Amino acid sequence: EEKPKEEAKPAVAEKKEDGNAEKITLLNFEGELMNQLRQYHGAFNAYAAGLEKEGEEAVPQAELDKLKADAKAAGEKAVAEIPSVEVPSDLSKENQEAIKGALEELKKSYEARVAGLEDEAKAAEADELFTAFEEKLNTVHEELKLIPGQFAAELQ
Repeated sequence: EEKPKEEAKPAVAEKKEDGNAEKITLLNFEGELMNQLRQYHGAFNAYAAGLEKEGEEAVPQAELDKLKADAKAAGEKAVAEIPSVEVPSDLSKENQEAIKGALEELKKSYEARVAGLEDEAKAAEADELFTAFEEKLNTVHEELKLIPGQFAAELQ
């Protein structure tokens, strides 16, 4: 009676591994994407931090101008590079489409973030678009029964 149980175990394990394979693929993809986004986002964070300093700690205007130029360049690089992000082909077609849609929102968020350097309304729009990116990507998390990602928090 022991033998059939042992034979059944590998089949269950294989099926479980197949379900986990897509989760692992997604999490690896997101890890690489977040590393890429940190490179873009760091310049925006540095500029925002520079703007917040006041009084004796205030950042000289020339330095602020450089931080702003760096943020603009990083945002433009993000807009240029996000469309070429490769979505893993071993995810289901439905999940690939959801990720492509999320990446489109992400690209728009960086377009708005660059515009937001000159216009505060655009900066708010960038946050809304990033939230849309996060929500679309989290639909894939729900599909795969993963906890939702906190992508905005990872970039702060």
